[in-house]
Amino acid sequence: MRFKMIIISILMTSIAIFASDHGIYLLTVANIKGDINKVGEELNAKLKSAGFDVLDYKDIATPDLMRQKKEEHCGFSAKLILLSSNDYTKMLTSYGNKYLVASFLRVGLYESENGIQIVIADLETINRIVFNDLWENGKESDYNQVISKTKIFKSNLVKTIHSIGSGIKVEKPMEPIRSDEDLRESSRDMFMMVGKMTFFNDEDQFPVIYKRKNTEGRRGLEKLINEMQTNLKNFKPLKDDLEYRYVASPDVMKWSIMGRIYSPDSSSILLGITRPQTEGLSFLIAGGSRENKENKCPGIDHVVAYPIEVLLTQKDGQILVSTPREMFRMDMYFWDAGKMAFMNHMSMPSVLDESIGVALLGKEYKK
Repeated sequence: MRFKMIIISILMTSIAIFASDHGIYLLTVANIKGDINKVGEELNAKLKSAGFDVLDYKDIATPDLMRQKKEEHCGFSAKLILLSSNDYTKMLTSYGNKYLVASFLRVGLYESENGIQIVIADLETINRIVFNDLWENGKESDYNQVISKTKIFKSNLVKTIHSIGSGIKVEKPMEPIRSDEDLRESSRDMFMMVGKMTFFNDEDQFPVIYKRKNTEGRRGLEKLINEMQTNLKNFKPLKDDLEYRYVASPDVMKWSIMGRIYSPDSSSILLGITRPQTEGLSFLIAGGSRENKENKCPGIDHVVAYPIEVLLTQKDGQILVSTPREMFRMDMYFWDAGKMAFMNHMSMPSVLDESIGVALLGKEYKK
């Protein structure tokens, strides 16, 4: 009997050692006292000095945007630093240009009742999702190799963030949290509503929303992006989009491109798009169950959920435009809002899918 208990103890210890959980977000610095603008400037400079390319640095909307009554405002701010790294992009695309979709590096700052917090979109967790088609297609070695390499880049990013002069340095996974097994096997969070947690094992999750002939290579890609910029400028939200929730002003409904990353061979481009209305509303929903008198905007700890990825690739003489299905993407980044939140906002993802398609493609968009 004692021998059996020892064996069980060893097995349980082994499970604890080899099984681990991964948050979509990673808190890196906590409870900084001071001005968020000054902290952001210091962090921005540290990241540039470490060799990261800063694609954009901007304020991100908070739930206050969705609240008409001033007394309901939390008054907190949030900022996003969007980064890229040539070495990181080369590593990802060495497995195929479709993996360019994972090349954005996101660092966020947000205010809370305890001070300023710095969070990243955990690139290791994201790559465990983006590359899980390798695992499920018998390329376990390649999958493990990508994750090992990603950990090195993640460590460098966190080390750079930890070099700022204030706050408590931590590495705390934040919700949504999933196990490494669930991530590599593209397990489902909500069987009927979302489907597999994968970009490439389920064609519905990262669909092609537009395609057209292209005989000009990169020049053809640039032409399409210029057309998208014009469409974004002229975008007028559809009725469902406008009527879904309170709209503070026409400007908050406008989508914009935050940054772009080219594949090393210039045959593919990743764009990031976002808009204030979607940021503010998603953070409002994400933090709904956690609100209190001291912090009415806890959902801004999801600040690095944006921008939304739009991938332009070339194949067989065509340009293909793909973007994540919003139900899948919201599950990926906002699962911790809970099943009831998803049920109460079931129409929101399809409204966003259509809004994004029309904003980017104008009259060329086919639902």
